[in-house]
Amino acid sequence: MAETAATWLMGLPLAYLAWKAFYHDRVEAAALDLGTVADQLAQAVQKQWDHESATRRMNDPYPLPVAWRPADADLVEPWPLLAEVAQSWPGGPPGDPARWPEEVAGLAGAAAQIGEVFTQLVPTRRLVVLGEPGSGKTMLLVRLLQDLIEQRPEGGSVPVLVSLASWDPRRPLEGWLAEQLRRSHPGLRVPAAATMPRADAIDLAQALLDNRLILPLLDGFDELPPAMHPLALSALNRALPAKQPLVLASRVTAYRTAVQRPDVMVRLNGAAGIHLLPLIPEQAAAYLRRDAGGEHTAAADRWTTAAIHLGTDTPVGQALSTPLGLFLARTIYNPRPHISAAPDPIPHPDELCDTTAFPTRAALDAHLFNAFIPAAYTPHHPHPPRWPVPRAYGTLAFLARHLETNRDSSPDLAWWELHQALPGPARRLTIRFTAGLTAGLTAGLAAGLTFGLAVGLAAGLAAALAFGLAGGLTCRFASAPSTRLRWSSGSLAARLAFGLAFGLAAGFAGGLAAGLAAGLAIGLTVGLTTEKPDLTTMIGPATLLTQDRRTYFVGGLTAGLAAGFAAGLAAGLAFGIAVGIAVGIAFGLMIGLVGGLSRTAWAGLVIARSYLAVRRKAPWDLMAFLQDAHEHRGVLRQTGAVYQFRHLDLQRHLAQQPWPPPT
Repeated sequence: MAETAATWLMGLPLAYLAWKAFYHDRVEAAALDLGTVADQLAQAVQKQWDHESATRRMNDPYPLPVAWRPADADLVEPWPLLAEVAQSWPGGPPGDPARWPEEVAGLAGAAAQIGEVFTQLVPTRRLVVLGEPGSGKTMLLVRLLQDLIEQRPEGGSVPVLVSLASWDPRRPLEGWLAEQLRRSHPGLRVPAAATMPRADAIDLAQALLDNRLILPLLDGFDELPPAMHPLALSALNRALPAKQPLVLASRVTAYRTAVQRPDVMVRLNGAAGIHLLPLIPEQAAAYLRRDAGGEHTAAADRWTTAAIHLGTDTPVGQALSTPLGLFLARTIYNPRPHISAAPDPIPHPDELCDTTAFPTRAALDAHLFNAFIPAAYTPHHPHPPRWPVPRAYGTLAFLARHLETNRDSSPDLAWWELHQALPGPARRLTIRFTAGLTAGLTAGLAAGLTFGLAVGLAAGLAAALAFGLAGGLTCRFASAPSTRLRWSSGSLAARLAFGLAFGLAAGFAGGLAAGLAAGLAIGLTVGLTTEKPDLTTMIGPATLLTQDRRTYFVGGLTAGLAAGFAAGLAAGLAFGIAVGIAVGIAFGLMIGLVGGLSRTAWAGLVIARSYLAVRRKAPWDLMAFLQDAHEHRGVLRQTGAVYQFRHLDLQRHLAQQPWPPPT
């Protein structure tokens, strides 16, 4: 009784110091000015899209001059109503009414004027961008984002471009946006300032949204399931407070169908609209010639016949009327000038004019998609690929089918969701095998060190079967990547004190020595906290994987050492040193290896890519393949922490076409 009383008395002050240190760390880390946070986030967003623009060759050789007209009047709010609504807002309209056009025709423009149209000419600063497939909607949103950041005042709102494909309209838009911000910018998970309302419940991502410091540029409305389109518009209307600017991009057919339902009409409240136009034939021809090498060069003259058909209703005239068609054509028929070992003969663009081979635009579009992958993976590329064309095409086609089949046609290719590409039985089998193998090895090692090889083998086999059959039923891969971990240097001593206090209290039941061991383990584990990355850094797929893998090993090692030490010490005091060592090693390995399966997503990726590689559906170094497809091939694009195919139509085409592609 005296020992127990002493334990409690020693633990109370240590627990109090630990609680005070924890509270102080929380408040100190959270006391961040939201204007400064917004400025740092703007730097990260700008770096991200400057890099992505270069990767997508948006400025090579120069930006395409995409033009637009006002959207059809039956798809948007009446123009006089927009001015009336903006002027009735508390505090007045966001812009200068003197600059508003008197007629909606004043919204027409081209290229770099998109920033002026959105910030100065639209009274409510809510805009719907409509266009045909491949017309350049995403490219225009990127230009708008870059323009808004350049003109952004210090502490102002930050434009963020996100794809709506992963949004469930039955879920609040604000919560979904907050999660998108946290995933791409883990530093926004830091608790918000303690002086703000709901400070105990929100982080910086939610605080930025609550204070209207995020300007959403929502791409891919048409990528939502068609049945969800009216519900999505209704949810957007409910979520938008007064003066909340917004941009929404969609294919015109999908948006028209959603708006003009026979039972009810749902428009985006307070929104004007623009409709992207086909490229002007002369501009498209000049662009192709300039990309080939410039006017009056032999390479540029190769486009003479195709240029004649631009602006006509021929298949080639229609296919090359969009930025997507021009991108595909230039990749296939304009080899880069510094490639000295280019294949001979080089494909000639005259074949695009063959109406016998390509009688319709759909046939010509299919040809461009089929020829794009071999052109991107040519061995004569400035960055020669590590994968031959058939292997690359097969992998891309498999990934496209995965998105279409397992991800409900979502364009978001997230590495932490690749385990869903495995068939259900195979996925369950690999989980059970991994769990059983881990349990068997650790149990066998412990028993073997204590009782000999034969007993170790028997114990390992029994543990593997038991854990594989029973434990594998509940073992699940992490649904999202983890953030990085670090030792909290400022409060490690206090957290150790908290752990020791807990352990001393636990000594009441298990003895003073065992309690000290348990307390030390808890203190070490609690001292490991989430690291808060710099807000000026954008977290891409590869970086996120590196951090998640580090979390698995660092967290697993720490938890394993702490748990193994505690269990080994307790067992050693009770049954002897040999048993204590064996139990400590086994228990530490078990906690370190198995615990990371549910805490990080890296383990699920390792299992998924191993299965896919054995089945020859993907290369072993799948992440390197994806990064190369984005950085050097232009097949994938990066949006936040996920990859997407260059265009949704390319994804759908690859999902339907086997290798080799039809001629």
